[in-house]
Amino acid sequence: MQLAVSLTQAGFSYGTKTVLRGIDMTIPRGSYFGVVGPNGSGKTTLAYLISGILPPTTGTIDTHGNRVGLVLANPENQVVSLVVEEDIAFGPENLRLSSSEISDRIGCALRAVHGEYMRQSLTTALSGGELAKVVFAGQLALDADVLVLDEGTVMLDPVNRATLLATVRELNRDLGKTILHISHRLDDLDGADEIVAIEQGTIVVRSGGVFDLARGLSEHPIPGIEPGARILYEAFLREQGISPSCLREATLKLAGKISSGDA
Repeated sequence: MQLAVSLTQAGFSYGTKTVLRGIDMTIPRGSYFGVVGPNGSGKTTLAYLISGILPPTTGTIDTHGNRVGLVLANPENQVVSLVVEEDIAFGPENLRLSSSEISDRIGCALRAVHGEYMRQSLTTALSGGELAKVVFAGQLALDADVLVLDEGTVMLDPVNRATLLATVRELNRDLGKTILHISHRLDDLDGADEIVAIEQGTIVVRSGGVFDLARGLSEHPIPGIEPGARILYEAFLREQGISPSCLREATLKLAGKISSGDA
């Protein structure tokens, strides 16, 4: 198994305040890895450590030669130009790539996020979801192998949120990008191969997916983590031995079990 990122007893302190401690985590290359935790648990600091913005004060972090891109909660904070193609070009220009290579990278990156129509658009005229796509495209234009998404849906309405989540899964599935998705919402991480829950700077739960974690949180809840109604309902259906692939049919089966007294 090739690794994208490894953390060994990694920790970070702001002065005398310890924010993260003893983080052991391995993220396989090409995987969709989730980190969930309440506000103030150290999730953003973890994103900064993995993306290289901050160095760990204890332990080690190894990105195994992979290029790591970071997408922040508010995409406006990462937009530096007035025109979309100029914003995406900013990183490649700093790599001193040729103009033809930069143009090709802009086109490929926008196609990957289904944003070709935005190439000549003003960034000030875009929605939050479209700005998030521009930021993703900027990281793809830098040929990032690992994309760290830090609370990337928090500023979005339901429609743009669903579009962005679909784009993230597509980047992972079709382009093989390693995704590290950090959120306080468990339903953001549906489809993740592995999820860890962080509380007060330490990993408190490790899980194979959202439904395993939802069951664990029902027994040992962590304040500030939002499972989401759909995730809780699907987890309940699974406990009843009902496949939630079609919620309408699953609900009818559940109703039948309840009426027969089997639930």
